[in-house]
Amino acid sequence: MVAGITLAGALYFAHIMEGSPKQHLYHAVPDSMRSNEEGRKILYPLNILREKFPDLHEMEIGKYSNSEYRKNLPKTIIPTLERATWGDVLHLQAIHPEEIKKALTDAGFHPRELKFYQVDPALLDPEKTTIFLYREGVGDDSIENYSEYNPKKLTEHSKIPEKTRESYRQDFVKKERPVLFVGVPHIFHKGPIDVSDFPVITV
Repeated sequence: MVAGITLAGALYFAHIMEGSPKQHLYHAVPDSMRSNEEGRKILYPLNILREKFPDLHEMEIGKYSNSEYRKNLPKTIIPTLERATWGDVLHLQAIHPEEIKKALTDAGFHPRELKFYQVDPALLDPEKTTIFLYREGVGDDSIENYSEYNPKKLTEHSKIPEKTRESYRQDFVKKERPVLFVGVPHIFHKGPIDVSDFPVITV
């Protein structure tokens, strides 16, 4: 800890003071992360997880059960990826975890320790990757809500939208568990990612 902030956060903000830090992508470390038969740690999309680890799939799919809208999300068609739905992709974000935690704290929450895999954007195949923009008033399956994946332009999606901060504030008032990435542009990658050798950011 450095003056009330995590070491990861201190290093992150130090990089900002020095200039633009290298842009990364982040995926929360699942509470139930399990190694495969080769001992590798693999992030699987929901539909593959159902085949590999049915019990873990049941745990993860349960996160979508709190509303009719969320129940249908895994079946949503992604028009910019061939034969893919939300259940076929991994969901990553370009926002540093320290900013997510700070926004939660600003809203009144006292979040637990959060862990994220740090992913080099250059490692993702652009043919299997797209950006969901989370535009208001546009359908989740509308091509207008998606853009081409370009690692050089990810800084455009690296700040927390105000609508996300407002959602945190409303959830705190209603004493509800916040949905961490509501309103945040998602980087969708079709297929699994081996994260065995990736850094883990703890905030």
